[in-house]
Amino acid sequence: MCCGGVRSTRVCMRYTGRHYHRITATELTMPPYQSAVTAVTPRRRSLETISVLALFATLAVSLFAFIPSTTVPLAATKTFVLAAGVLITLALYILARLARGNVILPPSILIGALWLPVLAYVLSSVFSGIPFTSALWGTMLESDTLGFMLIAAVLGTLAALMLRHLEQIRFFLQVCAWAFGAVVAVELLIVIVGQVAPSTISPSFSVVGSFRDLASLLGLGVIGILITLREVELSERTRRMLLISGAGALVLIASANVSLVWVLLALASLGLFVESVMQRRSHTADSDLDDITVIDEQPLTSEEGSRSLVLPLAILAISLFFLIGGTLGSALAQTLHVNELNVRPSWQSTYLVAQKTFSTAPVFGTGPGTFGVEWLKYRDAALNSTVFWNLDFSSGIGFIPTSVATTGLVGVLAWIAFFALFIFYGVRMLVLRTPQDTFARYAALLSFIASIYLFVLAIFDLPNVIILALMFLFAGVFISMTRFGTGSSQFGVIFSRSPRLGFIIVFSLTILLLASVVTAYALVGHYIATTQLASARAAFASGNLDAADAAAQTAISFAPSAGAYQISASTARERLGQIVNSTTMPLAEAQKAFQTTLSSGISVALTATNLAPSDYQNWLVLGNLYSQAVPLGVTGAYDSAKAAYAKAQELNPTNPQIPFILAQLDVAHRDIKAAKEDLKAAITLKQDYTPAIFLLSQLEVQDGNVKEALDAALAAAYFTPNDPSILLQVGILRAASNDLPGAVEALSASISANGEFANARYFLAAVYAKQGNMSAALAQLQAIAALSSENATTIAPQITALKSGKNPFPANLLTIPSTP
Repeated sequence: MCCGGVRSTRVCMRYTGRHYHRITATELTMPPYQSAVTAVTPRRRSLETISVLALFATLAVSLFAFIPSTTVPLAATKTFVLAAGVLITLALYILARLARGNVILPPSILIGALWLPVLAYVLSSVFSGIPFTSALWGTMLESDTLGFMLIAAVLGTLAALMLRHLEQIRFFLQVCAWAFGAVVAVELLIVIVGQVAPSTISPSFSVVGSFRDLASLLGLGVIGILITLREVELSERTRRMLLISGAGALVLIASANVSLVWVLLALASLGLFVESVMQRRSHTADSDLDDITVIDEQPLTSEEGSRSLVLPLAILAISLFFLIGGTLGSALAQTLHVNELNVRPSWQSTYLVAQKTFSTAPVFGTGPGTFGVEWLKYRDAALNSTVFWNLDFSSGIGFIPTSVATTGLVGVLAWIAFFALFIFYGVRMLVLRTPQDTFARYAALLSFIASIYLFVLAIFDLPNVIILALMFLFAGVFISMTRFGTGSSQFGVIFSRSPRLGFIIVFSLTILLLASVVTAYALVGHYIATTQLASARAAFASGNLDAADAAAQTAISFAPSAGAYQISASTARERLGQIVNSTTMPLAEAQKAFQTTLSSGISVALTATNLAPSDYQNWLVLGNLYSQAVPLGVTGAYDSAKAAYAKAQELNPTNPQIPFILAQLDVAHRDIKAAKEDLKAAITLKQDYTPAIFLLSQLEVQDGNVKEALDAALAAAYFTPNDPSILLQVGILRAASNDLPGAVEALSASISANGEFANARYFLAAVYAKQGNMSAALAQLQAIAALSSENATTIAPQITALKSGKNPFPANLLTIPSTP
C-alpha cells in the first residue's frame, strides 16, 4: 500500500508484514503502485490543499502587508503576519497529516541541517544568561531572536514537507511570479506618484520594507526570470510579461543602487551566459572542423540549441555598467528622491565586537539579540568624531555575522555545517542526480540558486524578516525537490501500521498543534503591545503625557516589556518637572504629588532595569528620576542617581552624554569640582561635544576663571558657529576681558543667528554704551522693546537715559560675567 496516496513520480513505503519497503520513483510508474498512488479521497485532498494555499497566502500577505500609520511599525506588522501565517499553516498541516494517518518525508538530512541554526539559538538562549523571554521575543521577533529563527525554520520545513507534487511546485512558482510582477507595478506607481504628489506618498516608500530590501527582492526576481526563460518553454504572452516586469525591476534596482545586488546579478548572469555558451551547438557543418576529430560527450538536444545568449549577456553588461559607474545610480536615486542612508557597522567593527564576545562567552555567546549591548561596550571611541556618534547599532555588517557574534561557537558551527551540507547535497543533486523531469530540474535549479543568493545577502547585508524568511522558504523548496533526484527516495510512516512509532508521532503532532495555538495567543498579545508602545512613544514625543502613559500601561497589560516601563518612567519624570515648576498647586498638595509620582516612577524604572539590565537607557531613566529629587535635598537621591548613571556608563563607556549628565547631577549637588572632571571626561571622549564645552565655560565663569571660560566658549563656538547662546557667552566673556570690539562681533553674530534674542541685544547695548556709542545702544534697546509690551515697560528707564546721553547700565554688568 502506498503512503497517503502519493502520486506517480513520487516515492512511498510498501508495508510487508512488519517492515516498510522503500519504493523508488521508477517503481511508482509500474502496476500495482500506479493505480494506488492516484487514489486520493476528495475530503483528504481538500484539507491538504487548504494547508498549501495557507502557505502561499502567508508568503503573499506578509510581502504586501502594511498599515498606513506612522505609529504602527511596518517591520512589526510584517513579522506578525508572517508568524501568524506560519502558525496557521502549521496547524492545518498537522490536521491534514492526522486526517490522512501518515507522514511523508523527503531525504531528511537537509531538513535536519535547516534546524542547526535554531539549535544554536536554543543553546545560546538557555546558557548565555540573558532572560529567556528577551532571547525568544526581543521587542517584536527581530531577526536575531530565537522566536524568528523558529518561525523561519518552521516555514522552510513546511515547504519541504507540503510541496510534494510538481503541480504544487508549479503553483508556488506562479504565485512568486505574480507577486513579483505586482511588487514591480506597485513600486513603479509609488515612485511616479511620489514625483507628482510627494505629500501623498514618499517615492522611497516600499511595501517590502526599505528600498534596499526592495532591491534585494527584485534582484532575486530578475535571476528567476533569467533561469525561467532559459529552462522553460513559455507562451509568447507569458514571456513578454516576464520581460516587462524584469525591465521594470532593473529600473528600480538602478534607483536603489545597491552594489551587492548588482554583484550577485552579474555573477548569476555570467554563470548562465557561460553555461549557455557551453551548451550551444551548431546544427550545420562548420568548415573549421572539417579535418578535426571533435570530442562529443553529449548528444545534441533541441532545447540546447535554442538557448539565447542575449538576455544574460545584457544583464551582465547592465550590472557591470552600474558597478563601474556607481555615481550614475546615485544621481538617479537623487533625481527620483528614493535615496536612502544605509548606516551600519563595518566588517572591522563587527569583527571587533565578535572577538570581544568570544573572549567573554566563547561557547554560547552573549545571547540572541545582544549585539547592540556588546557594540556599546566595545565600540571604537573614534566614532565620536563622526556624525553617527550617537547611533546605537543593534546589528553588525550582516545578519549572519551578527548571529555568529551573539551565539558564539555553537552558532559558528551551526551556520558552517548548514551551508556545507546544503551546498554539498545541492551540487550533488544538480550534477550527479539530476532529475529526469524537465520541470523538476528547472525548479531544483531555481530554488537552489535562489537560496544561495539569499544566503549571500544574509552574510553581507541586513535584509528584513521577509527576505530572511524567503531564504528558509526557498531552502525548504529545494529540500522538497531532492525527492525528484535520480535514485533519490522519500520515507513515510503509516500510523495504523506502525503503532509504537505512530503513537509517538501522533502524540508529538498533537502537542505541537496545541503549542501553535498557545503561541498564536502570545503572538497577538506581543503585536498589540508593540503597537501600543509605538503609540506611547509618539504621544510622549508630542508632550501628551496622559496618552503616553495610558498606551504604555496597555502595552504592559498585554506583554510586559522594558520599553513600556521605560516610557512610563519617563512620563513620571516629566510630571515631576511640572509639579516642581507649578505656581498654582498648594505646597502640601505639591509635596504629596511629588512623592507619589517619584515613588511610582522609580518603581517602574526599577522594573525596566530588571527586565533588561543590559540596556543602558533603562539605567539613565532611573537616574533621571532620582536626580529630580537632588535639588530638593532628598536624602539618598544623589547617591542613587549617581549609582544608576555609573551603571549606564559601564554599559556604554564611550558615550560622552553620560559623563555630561553626571556633571549636571554634580552641579545640582553643588559639587563643582566633580562636575568639571565629568565635563572634561565628556570632552575627552568627543572633542566637539558642545554642551559639555559650554557648561564647562559657565562653571569657569562662576569660579572667576574668565580666561579659561573664554577658551572653552571659543572652542564651543568653533564647533557650532551659529549657536546664539554660545555666541552670547563668547561676547560676555570678551567684554569681561575688556575686548569690547570682539564682544561686539560675537554679540552681533548671536543676533544674526536669532534676531529675537533679547539677551544678546541687551548685552550688545551695554557694550556700545561702554564704548560711548549711545545711538547704537539705543537702537538695540528699541529693538528689544518692539518684541513685546512687557519688554518695553521693563527697559523704558534705560531708553530714557540713553536718549539723554547717559549710560544706564551697571558698572559691574560686564566685569562680572553672567550666564544667559
